[in-house]
Amino acid sequence: MSVPSAADTATDPRLPKGAPLYEMDIVVKWGDMDALGHVNNAQYFRYFEQVRLTWYEASGCGVLGDTNDGFVIVNNYAEYLRSVKWPATVKVRMAGHTPGRSSFMSTYTLCVNNELYTTGYSKVVWIDTQKNQSIPLPDSVRQQLLT
Repeated sequence: MSVPSAADTATDPRLPKGAPLYEMDIVVKWGDMDALGHVNNAQYFRYFEQVRLTWYEASGCGVLGDTNDGFVIVNNYAEYLRSVKWPATVKVRMAGHTPGRSSFMSTYTLCVNNELYTTGYSKVVWIDTQKNQSIPLPDSVRQQLLT
């Protein structure tokens, strides 16, 4: 996987704001569509989730739920610029910025054939999964956000 540089994200609207973290292609399934013939709005959040979980595992954090720490999403937002229709392959990119003690903002773009279709963001909070309380971001995650 190759990700663009942080400098690229400032000038190309197809790239999410922040330090590039991960990108992947996802094949749109027939079942992703709604009665109007385009991808259902809730499915976009699943695409964001898929890239986020793949980034988490690829970052060496393990499998979410297998350790005593992980993350939760405290808000989600998407702006639908164009409708995605089947058949299609979407490229979902994830970046991150504004790390705090236990959280950061993750940003997303979704493109089809190199055209921007959707943007979004989520606030990611690191937690102790046993106590269900926020904990400091791991140094390895903070480093990725500061590159």
